Amino acid sequence: MNIINKGFLKLALLPSPVYKKLGVDQRALSAILRIKLTMDDRRPNTLQQARHHGSDKQVSSATIFTMLISAVFGALYLISFYIGSNIVTGMSFYFFMFFFMLSATLISDFTSVLIDVRDTFIILPKPVNDRTVLMARLLHIFIHISKLVLPMALPGVIFIGVKYGLPSSLWMLVMIFLLTLLAIFFINAVYILILRVTTPQKFQNVISYFQIIFAIAIYASYQILPRMMDTSGLATFDIAQYSWAAFLPMYWMAVGWESLSSFQFTGNTVIFTIAGILLPLVSIWIVIRFLAPSFNNKLALINNAADSNQGAVKKTTVVRKHSLSDKLGKAVTSTGAEAAGFSFAWKMSGRSRNFRLKVYPSIGYLVVLVVIFFMRAKGFSLADMQDGDGQKFRIMIISAVYFMSLLLITALGQMIYSEKYKASWVFYAAPVAYPGEVIMGAVKATVLKFYIPIVLLITIAGVWLGGISILPNILLGLFNELLIATLMVYINYRHLPFSRKQNTNNNAGSFIRTLGVMMVSGFIAIAHYMIFKMPVVIWICAALSLVATWLMIGSIKKTGWSKIQAEKEE
Repeated sequence: MNIINKGFLKLALLPSPVYKKLGVDQRALSAILRIKLTMDDRRPNTLQQARHHGSDKQVSSATIFTMLISAVFGALYLISFYIGSNIVTGMSFYFFMFFFMLSATLISDFTSVLIDVRDTFIILPKPVNDRTVLMARLLHIFIHISKLVLPMALPGVIFIGVKYGLPSSLWMLVMIFLLTLLAIFFINAVYILILRVTTPQKFQNVISYFQIIFAIAIYASYQILPRMMDTSGLATFDIAQYSWAAFLPMYWMAVGWESLSSFQFTGNTVIFTIAGILLPLVSIWIVIRFLAPSFNNKLALINNAADSNQGAVKKTTVVRKHSLSDKLGKAVTSTGAEAAGFSFAWKMSGRSRNFRLKVYPSIGYLVVLVVIFFMRAKGFSLADMQDGDGQKFRIMIISAVYFMSLLLITALGQMIYSEKYKASWVFYAAPVAYPGEVIMGAVKATVLKFYIPIVLLITIAGVWLGGISILPNILLGLFNELLIATLMVYINYRHLPFSRKQNTNNNAGSFIRTLGVMMVSGFIAIAHYMIFKMPVVIWICAALSLVATWLMIGSIKKTGWSKIQAEKEE
């Protein structure tokens, strides 16, 4: 356990006489907290999971990394003090950014702490009373929140202390504490809402989608906000001039901070100050009085759901239904093994939480990049897009067809990996002569699920803007990307779907090979642009690309067990 967790543990155990009067076993409390804090050091957060993507090295400093990231976010919030014509406007933006990031971080990374079902199976059977278990859980939650809030608030408090004096920084700490209480109320309300609209069994899946949205929001704010600030004239913005500001708790706290720091009050500032203080206190009372008991009942349902899953499986009667994936699989596959690979990859790509966290954010990233493209293209008008023979229109179509394939490349790269890769023994037990057919079925499922819908949207937009004459170019781009995808699978990802553990030590050359494929895609896009207005050449190239893709598909299908075994042993 690192020095930071040791410090938090000592602080948490300081009120020992109080714990003794409450009937808490101090030795058991210390042992439970020590183990929980040690496990926190080994549990990577959302951002650290991306950093250790594919690494076998065990995480041992997650607490320090989490606090460092929180401090970096806190430093980024300082930009809010340069927004607006007065400090109340800047402080309102600061509190809003603080509240949003703290809430998003808690939703994405707090679930493993708040919903820790292991206590039910490990601690409760031991000779530990309920009060000790409850106190350990509450202290652990308090420590976890403190490790996020303190480093996140530190840059802002130092900035205010240097610029406005020590009393102002102390009042800012009070407002941040109240804002944290409001965030806790918001998180509990979100959890209760999720549990009301979905089943406890699907709760973790819903939280994973929050993590995806959180990752996209961070990327979008990093890319879009600086560009907006250059043109929106935020330097002269005054939030007090807008009537809707009176309904924002962040504005109340900003006004309260200024009034308490300067000890200058008016009728409105008194009302806003009292509201800014009372709202978080009332919210936390609502959490303790109403939301917490309701959430504990729902949490018990989650625990019971984990216990009853096996029994439910035994009693469930399997009814065969022809889903969309089954119908598509029959349409695009030729053998039973290929259809099985198609169905398996299609369903696993939607059920695997690890796959969703790695691939689904790419969809949001592409949307953000499209927004940035239009923000940068100041001279790009609708008339330019509707000019089917114009240069800008050609660039737009070529860029859309080839650049959007980044999602396909990401999905194909992640298709072979799984946290439960040992379950791939089922492939070796099945009577399949050529495992390449299973691989090809998975590739087709990935293409149909993550690229073809994008191509259809591009086709509709292209035909609407440029007419039917654009179809040959879109088909050539599609065939070229299918060729690149099959080439990528043949060179780098000829493995059974969801059958390998991510390991950067064994796959050090994968990134270089993937980068090479992307460079080839870029060169092909440039060549396609050169022949954009040559219909005969377009059709010839499309036919050649289609034939080459068909040959690559045949080669992948003929992949034998010797090749799979050799790749597995690497």
